[in-house]
Amino acid sequence: MNTGNDREKNRPGTIISSLSELKIERLRQRDYQSNVSVEAFSTKNCIGGNTVTSLPGIKGKYKSYMAAFTSDGVRQYARVTVPDKPAPTNGFPTILFLHGYIGKDKAPNYSIGCRPENMYYSELTDAFARAGYAVLSPGYRGHASVNGEPAEGIEYLEAFDQGAGLSTQFYAIDALNFAAGILDMDGSKFPEQSFKFDMSQFFMVGHSQGGDAGLTYLAVTGEGHRDDLKPVHAALWSGAFINRLTALEVEKPMEMTSQAFLSGDGSWTGTAIGKNDEENPNFIFGYPPDWIETPDPQNWTWQKETWSEPDVKTAAVKSATKMYVDLEAHVDDLLGISFEVSESEYGTFSIRHDPRIARLFPQIGGFYQAKYLQENITFHVPEKDHYSRIEWNRDLCDRILAEGGDCDLIIYPHNNHSMRASKHEWFSPAGTKDGYPQMIKNMTTKFSTYKDD
Repeated sequence: MNTGNDREKNRPGTIISSLSELKIERLRQRDYQSNVSVEAFSTKNCIGGNTVTSLPGIKGKYKSYMAAFTSDGVRQYARVTVPDKPAPTNGFPTILFLHGYIGKDKAPNYSIGCRPENMYYSELTDAFARAGYAVLSPGYRGHASVNGEPAEGIEYLEAFDQGAGLSTQFYAIDALNFAAGILDMDGSKFPEQSFKFDMSQFFMVGHSQGGDAGLTYLAVTGEGHRDDLKPVHAALWSGAFINRLTALEVEKPMEMTSQAFLSGDGSWTGTAIGKNDEENPNFIFGYPPDWIETPDPQNWTWQKETWSEPDVKTAAVKSATKMYVDLEAHVDDLLGISFEVSESEYGTFSIRHDPRIARLFPQIGGFYQAKYLQENITFHVPEKDHYSRIEWNRDLCDRILAEGGDCDLIIYPHNNHSMRASKHEWFSPAGTKDGYPQMIKNMTTKFSTYKDD
């Protein structure tokens, strides 16, 4: 199938010369640097109250700054949250937090993890800052506004935030440039206090799309390259970092068609097998996101519009078509790319990708770069998250261990993508506990093993 895209018609946004620019090996050859400046200052509590729900008993105060930095010539913002107390001799232990998907419509107004209505990020920022950590949160290109000025780079979201999620590779570049700038930043530039960051106690936390960006960051800095930017431990939470072409065929249909999660007789059982034992050959995963409210199409109202595609094949082809159109428009060496779809006698289908895509995509991102992921990593995985399935995390962890790395896998029963128990019992049975507080405790316990008091 050819997209039929007119290459010269309205080539909006950002153009890169080759997809190979995003390969891990190429990113490891790059230099990373930026100048970080403080743009705004606040002493407001990120969660809007005076208590910490995730780490009871920790009462420390903190200050939050909005900083500007430049990555690949694109001016963007980051939040720097710092304990309101004298820094230890070597500086504050430091966490680089990489946030998940925001989307181009919401990105310009994103608070970067410090606003009461954005509780699961705000609680994380609040908990770690109260516990004595500096929390560095780059907003990525196109995200956030400061003093009425939006971050530059929204065109990257419009160009690459499609089916295969290549925008995360640019976000990883942003995080690398920002971290390099922090290394060179004079702490006296911060109003109200002077401090430094202790990079011997430098940690990473990444959520969802930020897990994908974080895995790229780790592969770029691992095994002898940019040790000064390398975290001593990384905690990736609900990480969306599967093989990108697999993601195109399984993650997108879960958002577009009920066939992806219903059984063969059209009922919801959480499996491919229906109440009459009929099997759905295109079944993907039994649990759609719990904000669907009910997985039973007979009870749908607004859900009909969201899960409107008739079947998994149609949804996957629609996503692949958009990806190919976007790539051909924004990558100079991908003129004339195309894909083919075939069907089996059993009702299943497969997509045969353009050889250039099939060859390069496995080299982009950290999922197949276990040889560069030798530092300690913990994968925090909700049991019922179709974006971050247990088997994908286990596969990556096993490959890291096989390469001699250090990897842990922690599973949180019946939790959703935000590491919470759902209010819907079809998703989280009665008695299910929020994994979020336990996850924060697990992270701080692990980080504290490196902490120099």
